[in-house]
Amino acid sequence: MAENEQQLYIGIDLNDSYAMISFATKLHPEPDTVSSVAGSELFQIPLAVCYVAQSGQWAYGDEAIRFEKAEMGTCERCLLSRSLERDFVLVQDQTFELRSLLAVFIKKILLLAGKLGPKISFARVVFTFAALNPKLMELMEFVFAQLPVERNRISVMDYKKSFYFYALNQKDGLSTHDVVLFQYYGKNIICWYLMRAKQSKPQLVQIVERDCGYLTEQKDNDFADLIPGLFKKKIVSSIYLVGEGFEGGWMQHSLRVLCQGRRAFLGKNLFTKGACYAAEIFGGLIPWEYAYMGENEMKFNISLKVRKNNEMAFHTLISAGENWYEAHTDSEIILDGPGEIDFWLQMPNSRQARIETLELTNLPARPRKTTRLRIQAKPLSDRSVRITITDLGLGEFFKASGMIWEHVMKINDR
Repeated sequence: MAENEQQLYIGIDLNDSYAMISFATKLHPEPDTVSSVAGSELFQIPLAVCYVAQSGQWAYGDEAIRFEKAEMGTCERCLLSRSLERDFVLVQDQTFELRSLLAVFIKKILLLAGKLGPKISFARVVFTFAALNPKLMELMEFVFAQLPVERNRISVMDYKKSFYFYALNQKDGLSTHDVVLFQYYGKNIICWYLMRAKQSKPQLVQIVERDCGYLTEQKDNDFADLIPGLFKKKIVSSIYLVGEGFEGGWMQHSLRVLCQGRRAFLGKNLFTKGACYAAEIFGGLIPWEYAYMGENEMKFNISLKVRKNNEMAFHTLISAGENWYEAHTDSEIILDGPGEIDFWLQMPNSRQARIETLELTNLPARPRKTTRLRIQAKPLSDRSVRITITDLGLGEFFKASGMIWEHVMKINDR
């Protein structure tokens, strides 16, 4: 790191309508959400770009919309969904992939941090989405390759995990007990109930989702009537309300019910701040004593028992709790013994392990310690991993056969 260089920890909330970006530094670890409009708290940056022929530059966000209104260009909106469909657009007689324009937009919002001065670098960047899927991850891998950030400094998560990081970073007793988040974007209210096992180390955290159903025109009373049943026999420290459905000042009676022995907060930038906290934790800036096992996290560990410096040790290929979309390893080992390898599969917080032995059929016969193997582990889901083993031989004396063995390892703990 250059002298006096500020390292940024960034969280980006991205959906089809807008993006929000928060950043923190070592000196100021509390995330700040950035507005693209100077001096305002308009944190939602419209997910739009506009090519301005007069300058030959791409405008983004609110500025792009202003240029379109001034008839100085045409806005390209809904960049996320259109990029997922591999859509194209014609601008000034030139064809652009929408996913390339999405990359342009994200590069622009990263530059918002430039207001801190020229000597900045990106320590960690975490993107958060409503949900993850393989198609979205394929798109974002393309986008990440266009950004001025090394891929190993970028992480991806869903809104539930962002909520987890946000809630457990709050002070003043706001996470002493359970924490609840209500989302009200459409007609139905969705409740996320976060609880943790305080006796375990690290503390295992679970988020339970419940669809609270539709609110009628008497939504203040409807919502108030829901709350006692949801919190029955439970101790809740804090409640967060997100979504435009909570706007409009209609919460009179229900807010009083919510705040009986609890604190409630209404906000729009919870997920971007949660992603920013995650960036600080992944970057080692904030110590962490929790483990979250959501739908995108690996549910088991895979290890090899190896000899290192004349001592036996476990070499981890895949760790429980890693985002399975991003987890992968590429290791090399020297085979000592017959043509088979033992893989140790273990659930987190369990002393028991299951051993799966993979036989390397037709491996060329060689003396001990003269066979080098590449072992690649790539998850196919949160409960299955593809193992690929390649024979690399050993130097000039023992040529590589090029043989490849594949095996899928699974657990079924449901």
